[in-house]
Amino acid sequence: MASLPPPVSTGPVDGMVEVKANLRSLMTFLNRMNIFVWLSGIFIAHAALYLVLGTATWLATSLLATAFYGIILLVGKLIASRYPDKEESR
Repeated sequence: MASLPPPVSTGPVDGMVEVKANLRSLMTFLNRMNIFVWLSGIFIAHAALYLVLGTATWLATSLLATAFYGIILLVGKLIASRYPDKEESR
């Protein structure tokens, strides 16, 4: 079996720059996302899932799941609002 060459390390500085760029793009996405559309989609997906599974309390379960994801998305948006959007500042 042929062995693969060892991976080339770009160093900790290059890796950190890449992580910051990825984090900034995630924060930009969270800043621009429409929470109502996402929560509507999450509710519809959960309602369909619990109806297909035959859950007796599908409505309450879907609402609870949507509320949980709503809290996560709102906290994400709150954190993202602290990051300035580079495209808006141009």
